[in-house]
Amino acid sequence: MPRLITRKWSDDDIARLIILAEQGSSLMRAASALNRNTASVQKKARQLGKSFPGVRETRAELRAINVQGE
Repeated sequence: MPRLITRKWSDDDIARLIILAEQGSSLMRAASALNRNTASVQKKARQLGKSFPGVRETRAELRAINVQGE
């Protein structure tokens, strides 16, 4: 079985993760920006006390924006 290779989180990556979480970025966008998988980003964010909006929350916000715009 192949061994998994993990990258350590640099200070720059952590700072970027915090900024993305505070800006309300989605988990998928943050993972893409950090070039990491979503599970890794979610785990690190939780360790730092940060969170990303869930799919339901994001869709509800988009619906609210669409209703206001009509």
